[in-house]
Amino acid sequence: MAHIFLPDGQNLRLRLFPKPKLTKRRRKPEPTSLALFDVPTEDDALDKPAERLAARVAELCLLNRNNAEILNRMPDLGLRDWWLVSGCLFQTVWNLRSGRAADKGITDYDVCYFSEDLSWDAEDEVIRTAAKLFADLPVNIQLRNQARVHLWYPEKFGVAYPPLTTASEGVLRFPCSAQAVGLKRSGEEFLDVYAPFGLGDVWDMVARPNRALPLAQVYAEKTIRWRTEWNKLVVYQWVDRDSERMIPA
Repeated sequence: MAHIFLPDGQNLRLRLFPKPKLTKRRRKPEPTSLALFDVPTEDDALDKPAERLAARVAELCLLNRNNAEILNRMPDLGLRDWWLVSGCLFQTVWNLRSGRAADKGITDYDVCYFSEDLSWDAEDEVIRTAAKLFADLPVNIQLRNQARVHLWYPEKFGVAYPPLTTASEGVLRFPCSAQAVGLKRSGEEFLDVYAPFGLGDVWDMVARPNRALPLAQVYAEKTIRWRTEWNKLVVYQWVDRDSERMIPA
C-alpha cells in the first residue's frame, strides 16, 4: 500500500479507487549469498504504477494549504459520502508543475457529497455549517448534494441529468477527464484517492473530453480559460472519438 508523507511529518496510507488491477510478476531468483538487509515484503513496496502516481499527485495537492485544511476538517461535518474534487486538485498540480504557487488562481474549492435527503433546507444547513467550519480560509468552498443535482441541472445547463446514488457518480460526469479526481480523509490514517479515468492527464497537464454528458460548449469555455493560465497545457478538442485530434500549442 502506498504512503503519503505530509509536510508536518505525518504519514498517511493511500487507498486508490478504483483499485488498480494486479499484474503477475516474474519470480525473483533466490539470492545466492547472504543479503545485508531483508527483502521487502509486498506491503512495503510501491509496486503498482497507478499507486505511485496517485501518491505523487496527492502529495502535490496537499501542498495547497487550503486543500489540506479542508480535508482535515471535512469529517467534522459528519457526512458519510463525500469527496473534495476537481479544480482545486488538478489545478494545484498544474500550478506546481508549472513553477507557480500551489494555490495561484484557484478560488473555488468543490466538495461533492451524497445525502438521501433531497430537500433544499437540508443542503442549505450543510452549506451554512460548512461556512462556519471554514470561515478562516480565504477561498470559496462549494458543497453540493449529488442526490439533488438532477433537480436543477437541466434548467441550468439544458442537459438531462440522471438521479445519482453516490457522490462519486457526480465526479464521473465532469466534462474533462482531468477534473474527475477526488480526495478524502478516512479516519486518522487513510487518504483516499478517487480517479476513475486515472491520473495521467492530471500529471501530464492534458485536457481531454469526457463525453458522459453533451457538454461540448462548457468544455470549450473551460479549456480556453485554462490555456490562458497554463500555456503548456495540451488540449484535445471535443469531437467524435474516431476523429479526436489535439489543438496545437
